[in-house]
Amino acid sequence: MLRDMVVASSKAVFGLPEVKRGLMPDFGGVFRIGRFLPLNVPREMLLTGDNLTAERAERLGFVHALVDPGKALSSALALAGKICENAPVAVREALTVFNAEVGGDESASWKRSDQAHARLLQTEDLIEGLGAFFEKHPPKWKAK
Repeated sequence: MLRDMVVASSKAVFGLPEVKRGLMPDFGGVFRIGRFLPLNVPREMLLTGDNLTAERAERLGFVHALVDPGKALSSALALAGKICENAPVAVREALTVFNAEVGGDESASWKRSDQAHARLLQTEDLIEGLGAFFEKHPPKWKAK
């Protein structure tokens, strides 16, 4: 599923922290994030596991509207209301064509992602990463 618009609190953070636990993002995150940000930013997030602040996400075009904490829902509803003022069939058709083009066929990406996850589930690093997370200590990676 593609996101159409993102309204976020100025305190929001976006992240792909899985590498800090011996995993990689699942549910399409590892290959979809590159569609919404300049490619060096998803690489940074995927490799470091660091978060993306709402302010940086807005500068990069990932967040459409940055609002005060507690105002995201009302702002999103206002934006939806503005969209609803337009011809519904035209909006639907335009969005369908646009999403088909930018979404593309993900079959090969899902297969690669599933294969990578299967390999990761067999690693000692996964056990170490999850254990370190729950025990609240830095992991000691073995690259195995």
